Amino acid sequence: MARACKLTVAYFFLLMLYGISTLVAVEARPEALPNKKSQQDFPNERLYRAYLVIQRFRSTIISDPKNVTATWTGNDICGETAYLGFHCSTPGRDKKLTVIAVILNGYELHAPTLHGFIDELPDLAFFHAASNNFGADIPRVEGLEYLYKVNVNNNDLPIHPSAMAMGQIGAIADFYCVKGNINLKFFLGTNNKKGGGIIPGATDAKAVLLNSNSLSGPFPENIGFSKLSYLALANNKLTGPIPPSIGNLQDTLQEVLLLNNYLSGCLPHELGMLTKAAVIDAGMNQLTGPIPSSFSCLTSVEQLNLGGNRLYGDIPDALCKLAAGPAGRLANLTLSSNYFTSVGPACLSLIKDGVLNVKNNCIPGFANQRRPAECASFLSQPKTCPAASAATHVACPAAAANAAAAPADRVAKDYSSYVTYATLHK
Repeated sequence: MARACKLTVAYFFLLMLYGISTLVAVEARPEALPNKKSQQDFPNERLYRAYLVIQRFRSTIISDPKNVTATWTGNDICGETAYLGFHCSTPGRDKKLTVIAVILNGYELHAPTLHGFIDELPDLAFFHAASNNFGADIPRVEGLEYLYKVNVNNNDLPIHPSAMAMGQIGAIADFYCVKGNINLKFFLGTNNKKGGGIIPGATDAKAVLLNSNSLSGPFPENIGFSKLSYLALANNKLTGPIPPSIGNLQDTLQEVLLLNNYLSGCLPHELGMLTKAAVIDAGMNQLTGPIPSSFSCLTSVEQLNLGGNRLYGDIPDALCKLAAGPAGRLANLTLSSNYFTSVGPACLSLIKDGVLNVKNNCIPGFANQRRPAECASFLSQPKTCPAASAATHVACPAAAANAAAAPADRVAKDYSSYVTYATLHK
């Protein structure tokens, strides 16, 4: 029992997370792989399937400076010292032991792709692999079934990088155990033998956090079919438009972080349909167009960053009104370094309060704007994005009306209180 609990300590809060890449060449030799096992060598078919997936992935690794993959041998996938980075639990009704978390944070592994690895582990609920290099594309993950209902309470948990997460039956204080389906107190530490990292709590979370890697190519068109709660793809090299399918996440997405990529095309109407999102950050890209009228539906947004793009037109008064009144939640609206030419009356008070940043735009009479010649050059170029009109009626999702009616305090939270921002530098 204690062994089973040890393996279920809170490592499956997120679906996937991996980040910055550092290469130190140590060749992974295919001839060093263990002899192939048979299904009879494993407690159940799920662990045998995981074994085959792991071994196939291991054979593709071309750099392993810390010799981590040397532990990926034998049939004890869930052991404490074997298969470093892999964690097991007994999810679902059948209670069969299976791999539910992969934590390769800081191992500096280099493999050409994650395809055929994380997308072939059907019980995977958490993937954390910062400081690795796993190729230039994102696996399709919409087929993975998320088996866990994660209830997290971190109000009494310190956030400190030297802390450890441990689990033990009957433990109290800083020891947390997962029971049932699945109710846990969440705390990840960095000193575990099998890896870890500190991430703040959330409720019923499913996440894809792939910050700070070398991901390139088009933004995944099918991202909206995965029912995500958290999506973070910051500091990569993703290109192309934000796909319309992102609007399908309006019932689930709470935070989306697309900061510092090469995304282009028109700022999509569908982004304004994410009525449950507290964070929408698409700053430092190449997005263009006016702000769609649908952004007035973002009644839950607290952090909205569109700075550092090629947006133009008016800054909608309806957007600034999201910070007004008893239900206003918007605490930060960053629109700097674009080509906006005017602001509405409701926006003026936000500028004065420090909520709205419009520096380095083309707004006449405002300080700290672009040079007139620079503005004229951009504004004279042909514009192909649909025009936004304040007179256009927008049918917001029902959730937006409910959120607008609920009282809320407009408080500028620390960035570490948001899942996507807190994991940005992990």
